[in-house]
Amino acid sequence: MADREEFKVTNLRADKLFLGTNMGVQMTASAAELNQSAKGAIGSVATAATPASGSCGVQFVFSDAAGATMAVPSAGLLYLSEVATGLTVDLADTSLAVLTNGALVNVGGAGPSLFVTSAAGLLGLTITAAADDYYVVFVLPSGLLLISTVCTCNA
Repeated sequence: MADREEFKVTNLRADKLFLGTNMGVQMTASAAELNQSAKGAIGSVATAATPASGSCGVQFVFSDAAGATMAVPSAGLLYLSEVATGLTVDLADTSLAVLTNGALVNVGGAGPSLFVTSAAGLLGLTITAAADDYYVVFVLPSGLLLISTVCTCNA
């Protein structure tokens, strides 16, 4: 098996990503080039929440690595957490449903769900749950977590 050179991020600016190796090789890529290679992978999400009694309506707008709103549908897994780090999974007395835009398929009780955005990178959900603060955690294909701002369900 041939040796494989590992790349690491050595510098990050708004317009370029610099990758380097311990052999002195360097590569740069613009956000547009990263988007092309990732075929429209999700880079960030904006959240707008509307708290209500026993529920919270929340709208998500997904953006690519360059910060432009997605122009293709994207899919992945999501779950609810009661902490901003996403390190707990809230399974008790919660449910998720599509409010507007996109689709949602629950894959296990009140646990993780498969989501699909609209072609415009939009997803709208209703969280029905006990009064508390919740965070919607998106699991990216890389395994990294993309966590929404707080979504509050009022008493």
